[in-house]
Amino acid sequence: MLTRSIDLDPFDLTIEEKIFRGAKRICMVFAVSALTISALDLMDIRSVEAAAQFIHDNRLRLADLPDAIRSGIQSISITPSEQQSASVAVKIPRDEIAKIARPLPVAPAAVAVKADASPVAGLAAARHEDAVQVAMVSQAAWTKPELRSTPELAAVVASRSAQLILASADTNAVPSPEIAPVSLPMSAAIPLDMVPMPRPAPGVPPPSPAERLHLEGKERAKAERCLANAIYFEARSEPIRGQMAVAQVVINRAFSGFYPNDICGVVYQNANRRLACQFTFACDGKSKLINERGAWARANRIAKQTLDGQIYVPEVAKSTHYHAVYVHPNWVGEMKKMVRYGIHNFYRPYAWGSGDNEPVWGTAALASNKRR
Repeated sequence: MLTRSIDLDPFDLTIEEKIFRGAKRICMVFAVSALTISALDLMDIRSVEAAAQFIHDNRLRLADLPDAIRSGIQSISITPSEQQSASVAVKIPRDEIAKIARPLPVAPAAVAVKADASPVAGLAAARHEDAVQVAMVSQAAWTKPELRSTPELAAVVASRSAQLILASADTNAVPSPEIAPVSLPMSAAIPLDMVPMPRPAPGVPPPSPAERLHLEGKERAKAERCLANAIYFEARSEPIRGQMAVAQVVINRAFSGFYPNDICGVVYQNANRRLACQFTFACDGKSKLINERGAWARANRIAKQTLDGQIYVPEVAKSTHYHAVYVHPNWVGEMKKMVRYGIHNFYRPYAWGSGDNEPVWGTAALASNKRR
């Protein structure tokens, strides 16, 4: 009777310890990935957004990829089996091209092939001839057997030429069948819904807010700093789209005609009146030291891209007012609520209309132009 003993390693990890170690490794991988993405975001390297933009721009190319692969597979010629073992002998002339440009003799022995032979087999059978001359022979020799002979081909063409009438030609101007030019019948027309249409042109990009406000040089740097201050001190703890929305409100006010037509004038309007200004940070009397470097870098990037016309939040649209959800101003009843991001609700006064005459920038303007 055979017996076998199982020795267990007392120092081996238990199942619970192995699961815990695997989970800890997964958490470390996610933490390293999050730190990497955060570092790229601080360095203004938006890899995830760039990948998403690349997929969005090349959506049609990716959709056509299966068709391209299928057509490539269908165009691949099948090589003969080992039993057939067909081969091709190609003779490349070394003379000058001018010497080759001579009347190509049609040798019946070199061109004539069997009815069930392929062009490759025909070239293989004509080893003593020039491969270039054989390949340049009329393709009638490589088509159906019943059309290879010249008399039969002439009879078929003559029988069909009497029935061919161009759709765009005048029936009175068509010559008689005796002198009608030889024309081969065309294949069936392709339906229009199957014809791939070219992609529409992107159009001319609309002017950016900086171009509309004529911001250049020092004026541009000053406006960008004022807008970054508003984003940082008003919404640095809000989501990214909430910070973009605050920047868009400032731009909308500059274009509305009801506020100053420059960025710094909008941000610091009535700043000399304590707690009675347009943006609370400008007149609350608190210190304006910048302690969060990451948030400050993000605010500057959002301000720059907004002035360049690269950021436009369609949900915010032409909003010109916002407030925190923990306060209830008396002017809310006169406003149309547009959207909420984080702790801020964004509004536009009913009396000011929808703002269709006010400018829209970036990709949103291109999309609106295409819809029109």
